[in-house]
Amino acid sequence: MSAIDPGRFSPSPGFFRTAERLETAGFEAWAVGGAIRDAYVRQIGTKLDLPDPDWEDLTTDARPDDVMRLFPRTVPVGVSHGTVKVLDGDDGFEVTTFRRDVETDGRHARVAFADSIGEDLSRRDFTANAIAWRPASGEVRDDWDGAEDIEDGILRAVGEPEARFREDYLRILRGFRFAGRFEWAIEVRTDEAMREAVDGLSGLSAERVREELLKVMADPRPSAALELYATCGALGHWYPELVGLAADGDAWNSALGPVDAAPAHAANVRLASLLVAASETPGGRAEAAEWLLSRLKFSNADRRYITRLARLYLPFVGALDSAAEHRRWLASVGDAWEDLFELHFAVARAAGEPRAERYLEATRERIREEREGDPPLDLARLAVKGDDLLALGMSPGPIVRMLLEELLEQVIEDPARNEREPLLEEARRLIEIGALAEASRPPDAPAAGNGLPAADD
Repeated sequence: MSAIDPGRFSPSPGFFRTAERLETAGFEAWAVGGAIRDAYVRQIGTKLDLPDPDWEDLTTDARPDDVMRLFPRTVPVGVSHGTVKVLDGDDGFEVTTFRRDVETDGRHARVAFADSIGEDLSRRDFTANAIAWRPASGEVRDDWDGAEDIEDGILRAVGEPEARFREDYLRILRGFRFAGRFEWAIEVRTDEAMREAVDGLSGLSAERVREELLKVMADPRPSAALELYATCGALGHWYPELVGLAADGDAWNSALGPVDAAPAHAANVRLASLLVAASETPGGRAEAAEWLLSRLKFSNADRRYITRLARLYLPFVGALDSAAEHRRWLASVGDAWEDLFELHFAVARAAGEPRAERYLEATRERIREEREGDPPLDLARLAVKGDDLLALGMSPGPIVRMLLEELLEQVIEDPARNEREPLLEEARRLIEIGALAEASRPPDAPAAGNGLPAADD
């Protein structure tokens, strides 16, 4: 077994206090899971830009009632599964009783409390996640040689791979994420078991699949996990809108590059970057986004916004366009303008085109200057309202909005025109010549006057 130096682990003081209190009361307290894995990955050295380990999880032989009795501030976040959150100042640590699986259906597990850390580690998914450290003594338990697999860059299931994935099919997606994040090779039997069990993904809840996707999108290079989604057949179960794209190797690679190049903190931009490649038309992109995000039960706000980004991706704007064109584009995209630039920057970075990046930067600077001038870009900022047009004698109806939008277009062309009296005068002129009525008339309908009351009616 490879050596791990616990002396180089650095949890917070609150984490140590929580473990110490359990030990003082006669219980064992072990740090487990992702924090140990991530700390060891950093310890052996890696070129990857990984965040600091998140020391939040302890496992213990204390039962939930014991934990709630020992600590003055607790939250019963999952007592039925043995988990209690212990609060220490502004920090919180999840303390979970040793567990063993009793019955599973690939989506939910019925667990029973166990008496030893060994039993608890044997039910975990991958060897890299089955390492435990006891802060009180410095002891490390690595019954499944996870440290050696980490050093060798191998993702291996604990015990029998087929059994691990039958217990919870989400482990397939978790495996893709870990292999992609750490650039690990998947051990042969584990890989075979993943592929054989992939049809079980369809039985998972949308919420769990969505959260896995969001974790992938937060990784330094999402493309590695997404490529495993494609090659192992996972896309067809939850992402059918991407299956055709993934079937074309060049198109798929071209789509994944910008996902990696988009900011890691901007999940919405990364998702939109993937979805814009699903269709060549704005409507097709929006439809693919709507279906996929609805299936995964994204919030209405996120679903609408990401769909907007996909739809508005093209047509774009350029540095050489006029100020009026810049304002017109801003009016059409609203608050999405900065993220749309991020989408285009991601494409340029992925393609290795510094000249395109410079042009985008020049364009963004012109757009930013235009916005700083605070031009009127929507009807709310127009100096005349619907009531003003009704006062001119217009009848209520859609044509009132048509006239307001025509006036707004003129104001976007020249913001200096946004004054009440000149706009009312222009409205009178348009009413008198019947321009809007003619514009709203169906192509095959006969002309019948201007369809609007005269200004002095």
